[in-house]
Amino acid sequence: MLPIMKTSITQKTIDHSDGEKFAFSFFCDICGKERQSQTLPFKEGGFSVIENDEGRKLLWANEHRIAFEQANLDAVAFFNLCTNCGKRVCDDCFNVEGGYLCKECCKGGFNG
Repeated sequence: MLPIMKTSITQKTIDHSDGEKFAFSFFCDICGKERQSQTLPFKEGGFSVIENDEGRKLLWANEHRIAFEQANLDAVAFFNLCTNCGKRVCDDCFNVEGGYLCKECCKGGFNG
């Protein structure tokens, strides 16, 4: 079971999900470089027929939550965490040699 992540690891996220699939985009907190998640189909809870609309909505919401949690965890591996400000940034906006800081913290000096 995945840990529950209700909020995105990045400041900007777009939900591209619809009634048939789940997909999300995460963006670098500095430059906005986009990382798209894997697109997952709505499996309807494994049921071939759903008796009512309310049941379908509940199954969709549950699968959506699970798909978002997985996409968010996958994004953790793509975006670096600045040890100073806590922003999640792409490789282009990260400086390992500068103390694992984002380029903004490297420019402005370490604030910690």
